[in-house]
Amino acid sequence: MHKVLYSTIYLLLISFASTGFAQNRDLHDVINRLKADLATASDSSASYARLGLLYLRLEEADSAEAAFQNALALRPNLAIAHTGLGRVYQNLRNKPDRALSHYEKAVAIDTTDADAHNRLIKTLLALENTGSHARKAASQTIARFPDLSSPYLLLARAHREEGSAHQVALYYYKKYLERNPEDHETAYQFAYALYEAKEYRDLEDITSRMREDPRALPLLAQALIQRRDHEGALTAFQRYIETLPKEEQPLFDDISYIGSKAEARAYRLASASDDKTQRERFLTRFWLQKDPFKTSGGALRRAEHYRRVWHARTHFGKKWPWDRRGEIYIRYGEPDYISTSRKLNAIVPLDVQRIQEQRAYAIYGDAGIEANFVGPVYPIRTMEQGSTGRVGDMGFTDYRPVTTTSGWTSVPWEVWLYKNLGQGAEFTFTDEFLGGNYDFAPVPSLTEEDLANAESSGRSYMSVIQRLNEFNPATLAQSLAAIEPELYSIETLEPLDFYFDTLTFRGPENKTELQVIFGLPLDNVALLTDPDTTVVVERRTALLYPRALDFQNTKSALAIDITDDHRGRGLQALSSVRHIAEPGEYELAVEAWRQNTNRIGAYRQPNLHFPTYHDKSRLMMSDIQVASRIVEADRAPDTSFVRGDLYIQPQPSATFVPGMSMYVYFEIYNLKRDEFGQTRYTISYEVQKRQETGFALVSLLAKLGKKNTEAVGLSFDQVGTNPDENTYLEMPLTNLASGRYTLKLTITDKNTGQSTKKDAVFFIPGTR
Repeated sequence: MHKVLYSTIYLLLISFASTGFAQNRDLHDVINRLKADLATASDSSASYARLGLLYLRLEEADSAEAAFQNALALRPNLAIAHTGLGRVYQNLRNKPDRALSHYEKAVAIDTTDADAHNRLIKTLLALENTGSHARKAASQTIARFPDLSSPYLLLARAHREEGSAHQVALYYYKKYLERNPEDHETAYQFAYALYEAKEYRDLEDITSRMREDPRALPLLAQALIQRRDHEGALTAFQRYIETLPKEEQPLFDDISYIGSKAEARAYRLASASDDKTQRERFLTRFWLQKDPFKTSGGALRRAEHYRRVWHARTHFGKKWPWDRRGEIYIRYGEPDYISTSRKLNAIVPLDVQRIQEQRAYAIYGDAGIEANFVGPVYPIRTMEQGSTGRVGDMGFTDYRPVTTTSGWTSVPWEVWLYKNLGQGAEFTFTDEFLGGNYDFAPVPSLTEEDLANAESSGRSYMSVIQRLNEFNPATLAQSLAAIEPELYSIETLEPLDFYFDTLTFRGPENKTELQVIFGLPLDNVALLTDPDTTVVVERRTALLYPRALDFQNTKSALAIDITDDHRGRGLQALSSVRHIAEPGEYELAVEAWRQNTNRIGAYRQPNLHFPTYHDKSRLMMSDIQVASRIVEADRAPDTSFVRGDLYIQPQPSATFVPGMSMYVYFEIYNLKRDEFGQTRYTISYEVQKRQETGFALVSLLAKLGKKNTEAVGLSFDQVGTNPDENTYLEMPLTNLASGRYTLKLTITDKNTGQSTKKDAVFFIPGTR
């Protein structure tokens, strides 16, 4: 009956709202009629419940509470009265703890009332009650009303607080957001919690769904940075910046903190211009030069800069645009050690301790040698005035360092230490005015007592002043900015060694083709802990144009099978990429990264020459490619390394075992036909082994891999009809000692007398 009662009253209230009778006087008319009929009502408890709901509508807490209490006095199991009392305590009296018991009774009485269940769960959320009892209530609600969103949120928070059930928490958060996609605040709070916990995979998943909330974009960008999607991270940051107020947007591209004076001046000039293309070209070039790998075209370093600016604005932005902490953070990133007056960090790495000890000895002399610092070594304002209680002679009357035995400071402080900056840099920040804005700690004001103590310890007063000024964080920041304006550390990465080879050929449209061949040794890619599995290696290349005015880059993933059968056999995973560019001088950057690890290898090849292969007036030859196998294209195991009518299996390490054959591939351009339409040319080669005193000539037998050939000593005559040829040699490597060899190849056009030469290097390893 109570379900019918609740529905009737609910429809009555809706009727008031829709017909204009929901004004207070109309509700009071209804209340008065109900009161008048109480004596003759067939069900007084229902009448009191009606009164309670009407008083709720009028937000008259005392009357509503009394009406519901009267209803329960007559019928203790009236679910709607318990729900009504819960609403009074929760919504009108702001006492969710008192509301909870009534909601629990309501759902126990009426298991089919979705509204009561929803209010119960929301009250548990308001009380931050995610214990076992609350979880049980949420699970029961999901079983009865799977479309309600609130119980999923409660279970998500419960598992989140557990700490060990991240995936379960993520599952429930997703379920909640599917049912309540408009709750951007909850989605953001969860995403930010994932960011703080450095759970980047889950962070990317959640923020990818938060398309309407621009706050999610910086968090998404940081998740993408962690999986080295630098371009994606940069795009996310740029989309976020576009949503900011106009006065805030320039903060992200301002390079004045990290650039040289000349670069900062050039940026200001570019920014002052109305030509946005010119400004963007300047920034692209600037960040490309700052990129330690360069394979992302500068996106890696630029995205990291945007991350630092966002961090400074988010955490240090009480003062516009940030306080001193923001300035240092943008320059140098995350400190190697940080401790604050709010959260002491007693876990000091050994290399940080050494820097602290050196700094302490320089400032305090022998007294600083044995101290254990959990805060600034540089002295800051203290509450321990006078000499009483001083630890040895360390510190001054009103200023002390923070150690495990002396830390009663009178100002909030933070200390940041960068071990790879200068000789080790400690920045101490203090909030002298207690307003939440941190500046560099000031130089201490010394007293006559401090002068006397310095003299008595064998240190001159002036030397103490000199040290305090030298190590003052403001002075330190200024001096470091002149020589190291920025820091980007790759110390946490582990090396991944691989081979690569670069070869140039004639390209289309008067351009040159560059082929970059990767050789990834499986024993380098694999980890000792790997089971039989497939790992993914991401390969990047960047071709940088002269003076870094432009670039082209590639990114691709290669799946590699790792099994016990593959280990210890010297196997390589082979792949290649191509670049097409105008002839000229370039710089090449290559990178290989095993995904989901810190293992990465990166190489740079400066002064990479792209020859002009389209000059029809002279004989030309491509670079020489040494290979482990060459067969006709129709016999190729796959098409990955087919060039023309040949399959060429690369050997980017250029290492060959004695007794195996080395194949040599090359292309010839601009042969001249004679009056009969034939080309006639000679291929000759010599192999030299580098020795300490020079080169030694080594004779090899070779077989030319084309028809119509005739071997003459170390030369081979070739007859054909095409002005351009692709051909190869097969060289059995017999009786060769270990060492480094140079192959010198010469092509002579017998119709014109022109010659062209190229070299290639290969290695014969020593026996173990």
